[in-house]
Amino acid sequence: MQEMETTSMETRQLHSSQQEAMKKIAEFSGEANETDIDEWLFDLNNLLSLMKLKDETRILETMSKLAGPALRWYQDNLRLFTNWSDAEKALRDRFKEFTSDSQLIQEFFYIHQEDSQSVISFYENVIRKYRKFQQFITEQQVITVLQNGVKTSLKEHLIRNEKEIKKPEQWLQVAREEEYVKKRLQQKINVPHHEPKNPPFFEHTLPTATIQPTSTNVHSSNQQPLTSRHYYKKQHLQHSTSTRNRTYPTQNNYMTLNQNQKTYAKKETQQSTPSLIDTGSAITIIHQQLLNDIPHEKLIPKTINHISASCSTLDIVGEIPLEINVNGIKTTIIADVTTNLVTNLILGSDWIQSNNVYILTPEQ
Repeated sequence: MQEMETTSMETRQLHSSQQEAMKKIAEFSGEANETDIDEWLFDLNNLLSLMKLKDETRILETMSKLAGPALRWYQDNLRLFTNWSDAEKALRDRFKEFTSDSQLIQEFFYIHQEDSQSVISFYENVIRKYRKFQQFITEQQVITVLQNGVKTSLKEHLIRNEKEIKKPEQWLQVAREEEYVKKRLQQKINVPHHEPKNPPFFEHTLPTATIQPTSTNVHSSNQQPLTSRHYYKKQHLQHSTSTRNRTYPTQNNYMTLNQNQKTYAKKETQQSTPSLIDTGSAITIIHQQLLNDIPHEKLIPKTINHISASCSTLDIVGEIPLEINVNGIKTTIIADVTTNLVTNLILGSDWIQSNNVYILTPEQ
């Protein structure tokens, strides 16, 4: 008896889930400027195949997703559909586009991302069009369409990485990460700076660095005119632990920050924490454990994954505002908090770009 009740509950739950899934399929009316019939049937067939429905049930379920002229035509011809293949072919023939395949393929190569369109929406639009002509178009041509059609603000980063992109899915990953960085930088510009309640943790770093502070960072009235950039000399890593702990490897484009923690009431001695400036890392990342040792503002929870340059996955649990104080020059950044970073802190390209930091090579 118990087994029969469980089976009955599962059946009801499955039916309810199927009904909810069917609601996600848009209605098709056959009017102009509507979803292409091939795309609509692709979505519908995917769902009906998963539901494992009989042909007669598929025919009736399809009628529930039609509207307007398409519904009237379908009802008039319902008796002609002896199986689902008949109904599908009749729908495709009745509402097919009159644009030639050659013209549609030509239009495919000129798809562009709209100003308000997200990367993933643009990508899905391209892939749906590609699906219709995939016997004529290669994946490399799809990547070319994506590269040419993406917003100008994302092109530079994608061009730099195009040699590593072999499949459209890889292009999407790189483009979404760059879109995320741009969004973070824009948020920093739009959010006014507030002094933290606690003293900054990262103080007196890089004693050999050449630093030109901006006028906004200096409060003394007898200072000479200052430049608008911060300059840092490249240093070789002096601690082997920092070298081994590097997460986003690049060649000779980083420097070590030997952080000295300020002494607080609960701390009897100062604590040195190694960290990295890494132009190969798109974002600034801090290990969650380090938050136990420093004063900080409230953690903003979020759950995402980042793919490092070594293809390992970083588990992000939130983000937090940080103030970085280098020889009296204060900078701020919103850092992602991770649970599995192999070093304490990486200052990434978002910090470098938003604070106008130049890292000088020995030749310079």
